[in-house]
Amino acid sequence: MSRHDTRPVHCAPLMLPKDAKHLPNLTATPAQVAASWTSSQPIIALIGNGNHSRWSRWSIIAPADGERLTIEDNHNLEDLWLRLQDKSNESILPNWIGYIGYEFGYCIEPKSGSRQSGKWPLVDLIWCDRALVHDAKSDSWWSIGGCEAPRVSPLQTAKSSWGELQDSTGSEVFKSAVERSVEYILAGDIFQANITRRFAADVCGDIRSSALSMLSNPGGWYGAWIEYPEEGRYLMSMSPELFLQFDGESREIITRPMKGTRPETDNPEQLLDSEKDAAELHMIVDLMRNDLGRICDFGSIEVLHARSIEQHPTVWQCVGEIHGKVRADVGIEDLLRATFPAGSITGAPKIRAMQIIRELESTPRGPYCGAIGVLGKSLMLNVAIRTAMFTGIGPSHAFKGDLEYSTGCGIVADSDPDAELLESEIKTHILQPCDL
Repeated sequence: MSRHDTRPVHCAPLMLPKDAKHLPNLTATPAQVAASWTSSQPIIALIGNGNHSRWSRWSIIAPADGERLTIEDNHNLEDLWLRLQDKSNESILPNWIGYIGYEFGYCIEPKSGSRQSGKWPLVDLIWCDRALVHDAKSDSWWSIGGCEAPRVSPLQTAKSSWGELQDSTGSEVFKSAVERSVEYILAGDIFQANITRRFAADVCGDIRSSALSMLSNPGGWYGAWIEYPEEGRYLMSMSPELFLQFDGESREIITRPMKGTRPETDNPEQLLDSEKDAAELHMIVDLMRNDLGRICDFGSIEVLHARSIEQHPTVWQCVGEIHGKVRADVGIEDLLRATFPAGSITGAPKIRAMQIIRELESTPRGPYCGAIGVLGKSLMLNVAIRTAMFTGIGPSHAFKGDLEYSTGCGIVADSDPDAELLESEIKTHILQPCDL
């Protein structure tokens, strides 16, 4: 394990397109720019709100009015693969932006179980060829495709309200699922399973301003707000976790799995010294290393960090970091088939863990535990944790409906159901400061 590492850093940097235009007079934050967008136009906002110019480097604010690529079931997979391969780029944009739902994993790996149907499509992507892009490394703004910046105004106070967050899983049901997972582990079926707990609340009002307030503070290194108003769906993520960053030109790929959590009020040494939490992460680092090994050049896989600690909003988190160089013959389909969904939200071995998740969780996860971000010949995808799904009626400034928010815990042999229940509650605290 390490707190700081001084070894040379390899990087899949992602590049702006050659015709990107610098905007020296735009000095606002990404959340401020997004909040200044006209309410009559749906938006995409990928907001890297962190203190790390490498991992929270890119933010993208764009109109959500491009061509749609929506996949409802596995009968359309060939169309998905063809369109991703034919219409995408090696620069960060133009490319597709949206989400891949967790249940997509059951479609690309049928042995993992049968897909549960839900309110959200398997995949919903928007073509993005006009955008404002912020580079935190140089603190500079760029225009893609002639996108014009709005007149920036201060962030508005949140103007939406919601009811109390309700536990829709039930504490006893969740603890029973933890106990059953431990039984499977002791029987030798798996080493770890990630079990989730669902929460819900009624919401009304201006959810865009509320979401952007949250993405500004407390935020997340891989934050997102994506609007699908015609279907009454809105997606917010404050994820700290990188699933994949892939540079299509250099062929370099990075994944940064996270396992092991403590409240930010705790001494971080307690987390670093926990054998149980260390075991959680080491299993997933090994799994993700093997996943990348299926598509990378022989000998190129490197675990740059086996276990280090980072502070994220409301929590301490342990993270691993794996690098590789993707083979020249590997396309987008091969890459996703080899790696999706992220091992940190399944467990290990992945297929058997997904089968057990399917047995123990009665409702689909949807975008939660999937991936959100840029998808094309280059990738920038988060693991969609700390993610809220809004469904209802009305535009984002006059919404009425409900919110679903879920939290997950990595279950290993010595997991205690009461401790896991407490951890699942701690992971809801990131929602509290926003006063939605």
